[in-house]
Amino acid sequence: MLHLKHLEVEGFRGFPKKSDPFEFTAPAVLLHGGNHQGKSSILNAIEWCLYGDQCVGQKSGIRERVGGWVIVNRNVPKASVKLVIDTDKGVTTINRAEVKGKGRGERTIEVELPDGSVKKGVDAEKEITRLAGLSFKDFATTVYQHQETIHAILVQTPSERSDAIDRLLGLSDYRNVLDGIKRSKIADVQKELAEQFYSFQALVEQTVKIRQDELEHKKEKAVDSGLDANQLNEHKLLEVASDVRNQIGKFASEMAITAAPISSPANWKGAQTFTAEATNEIERLWSESADVKEQSQLNSKRTKADTIKTNCEQQKQAVATAEVEVQKFEQSHGNQEMIETEIRATQSTIAAVDDEIRQVSPKAKLVQEGIALLEATAPAYGTDVCPLCGKTAPNLLNHLKKEWTEKIEWQVHDLNTRWSKLAERKVELEGLKAKHELLTVDAAEAKEQLKASVDKAAEFLGKELTDRDDPIAMLGKEIGEIDDRIIKIEDAIKDKRETLDKISKSLNRLNLLYEVLEFEERISGIQKIEDTTEYKEQNEIRDKVAALVADVEKVDSTVRECMSEQAKNKMKAAAGAIDDYFQKIVGNPAIQELSVEIEEDTRTGGNSYTFRDQNGEELNPVLSQGDLNALALSMFLGLVKAYSHPIGFIMMDDPSQSLGTTQKKRLVEVMDEVCEDRNLIVSTMDSELQEFLQSGLTKAKTIYEFSNWDPKTGPNVIKVV
Repeated sequence: MLHLKHLEVEGFRGFPKKSDPFEFTAPAVLLHGGNHQGKSSILNAIEWCLYGDQCVGQKSGIRERVGGWVIVNRNVPKASVKLVIDTDKGVTTINRAEVKGKGRGERTIEVELPDGSVKKGVDAEKEITRLAGLSFKDFATTVYQHQETIHAILVQTPSERSDAIDRLLGLSDYRNVLDGIKRSKIADVQKELAEQFYSFQALVEQTVKIRQDELEHKKEKAVDSGLDANQLNEHKLLEVASDVRNQIGKFASEMAITAAPISSPANWKGAQTFTAEATNEIERLWSESADVKEQSQLNSKRTKADTIKTNCEQQKQAVATAEVEVQKFEQSHGNQEMIETEIRATQSTIAAVDDEIRQVSPKAKLVQEGIALLEATAPAYGTDVCPLCGKTAPNLLNHLKKEWTEKIEWQVHDLNTRWSKLAERKVELEGLKAKHELLTVDAAEAKEQLKASVDKAAEFLGKELTDRDDPIAMLGKEIGEIDDRIIKIEDAIKDKRETLDKISKSLNRLNLLYEVLEFEERISGIQKIEDTTEYKEQNEIRDKVAALVADVEKVDSTVRECMSEQAKNKMKAAAGAIDDYFQKIVGNPAIQELSVEIEEDTRTGGNSYTFRDQNGEELNPVLSQGDLNALALSMFLGLVKAYSHPIGFIMMDDPSQSLGTTQKKRLVEVMDEVCEDRNLIVSTMDSELQEFLQSGLTKAKTIYEFSNWDPKTGPNVIKVV
């Protein structure tokens, strides 16, 4: 029988640094410490060293390992585990390692046998399989009790609980096959394929009908263009193309222009290329016609003359408007010289009034100017001497204002009023002067712009214009002459237009014939789809998919039968032990006997488990979370007892979820029984359970305490016993 001796880990999951050896020679090894301290990593390391990739990812049957479950610690490049085991033939050492992110090429496995020989790679994997004598699925069922299994059975949803029991019984492969069949929705695919095929057939028929309607419409248009119904064929199309080619050649000859070569189409499919070449040639011949060129030049010349004439009219009107504004202003306010004369007179009068004010009160102007200065600068005066009374004043500005009001203002009141009116008039006159200057400038600018327009007219007319000339009239005369010439050219090119119209009608008939023949070919192609190899292959695929659906349904039925039968066989073999352990852990006198009923769950594809008491009453609805945990542990321990294999130890990870104090103590009693046949490795964060294990397990024990886990150094592990 295979027993563990010791384990060393480095870079594996919660152990970035190399650990001290963990000894497993005692019948019971207890790993105790808080959550996320590395205890489970020890159990995982034993599992991984024995089974490698089988315990990682979807194939493990453990949901938490499907995504994001890494082997190599995030802070180191490599993980390695060394496991020393004792077999019937002696000590064997297993070394497994993996380099981060390097794929299978950087995964190594090595086994050193008791005789000193070493096996590597595939040979090493085969040797481990021979030594363990147990598949990974059976290992997960009867050796390693995962946290996830217990936690899932605690879930109150029947389907999730049944799924967890399936996995506990090692039926994950069956369950995965059924889930895969269900997710594939192959029956739905077959139905959708058939519907798409029928839809395609209907689409073909509908498309043919639409194309037939469009073809009839094209034929009607072709007949309306002058073609007979019996002429809608390739022969007539080639005939029309030849006629178009001849017409273009004749048109070029009449205009004395060398025609570019245009190739006649070899068949109806060349009609589009021929039409494009013919259209380009017609446009070229038209643009190179002398009459057309002259017409284009005359139209450009007329547009330019009209623009210059309009601009002259607008500028002439602008000059007239500006001059009227100046005249109106001068009639109301006088001209520039008159305004300036009045400004000078007003200024002289203001000076005379100032002299009168000084004669009435010599200090009046001084005080006025002092007040104005102080108000403008607002200095922070303290005291100063008054210019009127010679006294010292605490606030000169206020003092001056008071002196002005009480002693001066009444003496010069009338003179100040007159002075203010004169000052206002002066401001008004200066404003009128500025406005007159602005109007004069506007009038001058308008005349300059008019002169520029007249210069453009002279340039266009090709002659020098004097003040005696009227450019607007002259431009009007020029425009009239251009119009007369355009009318004469229109008459000259009328016949050419008619010729081109005839060619265009022929090209239109050509295009209509092409469209008729194209639609006939499309319809013919669509009607031949059912004769294609691809269509026949799709029809065969539809039949094969229908047969595949029938085969998958048989596989589904067979897998369900095998899954149900294996579950019943395993539960039957372990039934006595499961019932015994459940009774001991739960200790409920109302439940004297536990039995299980297994049926097919048509909704999930797995088994449906119903637990009943001695009276046949269903227990699932009345079991507490603690009872469900006890049930899961009883099933695991029952399977351990029911199945014999070469592995002489079991591993239990945090088994006390939801158990009460009494149930924990009874669980330890059951675990003590199991220790009679196999060594026990228990990982727990439950201090109460740890105390019961220390006191209740009668076998020798080794205890490791885990604490103070650090991302760079891992946990602090102390061997207590």
